Amino acid sequence: MGFFKHVEGEAAVLIINGVYKQCDLYERDGYVYAKAAGGFVRLFADGATTKPKMRLDFMSWTGALNRDNMGRLCLPGTSGSKALEAPKALLLLGGSES
Repeated sequence: MGFFKHVEGEAAVLIINGVYKQCDLYERDGYVYAKAAGGFVRLFADGATTKPKMRLDFMSWTGALNRDNMGRLCLPGTSGSKALEAPKALLLLGGSES
């Protein structure tokens, strides 16, 4: 287990009880986290987080994103991960299909 490492230039918008908050993104052991609520929350491919009543609205990310078999967002090369499907990537990262 390692420490949380700030991912320079990347951020996420989280919704916490209806309030939008911009947060920095971090990486730990190949998984993606957002700094929020005095700590870190793990991010999932469906927009969920590990904190109740908090969800991921949007995030910036340069490069590829993967998900593991439990739906957790992770970096390519993380054990047991596979590429994030295009529809989910569009929802999380924005953009258009055209």
